[in-house]
Amino acid sequence: MADKVYTARYSGPNRSGICRCGCKWEKHHRMLVARQEYLDQTHEGYILGECEAYGSNELGGRKYNKKTKEWEYHCFGYIDSLDNI
Repeated sequence: MADKVYTARYSGPNRSGICRCGCKWEKHHRMLVARQEYLDQTHEGYILGECEAYGSNELGGRKYNKKTKEWEYHCFGYIDSLDNI
């Protein structure tokens, strides 16, 4: 087996499973992992995208506020709340 290159994003040690946006990882848009090495090393079958708190991913983690006539942004992609990014 090759050296470990990948690290878990939302599960395992040092991971809360809660995004910086305050939502659980399950609330985020999920993209299937196509790289077997990533799956073997992290045991995560998904890469997490934008949060779907405002609906499906077609709006890219945002919603339109009719009063202010501006977009309200929520989350553009999962970042674990324990990450120092």
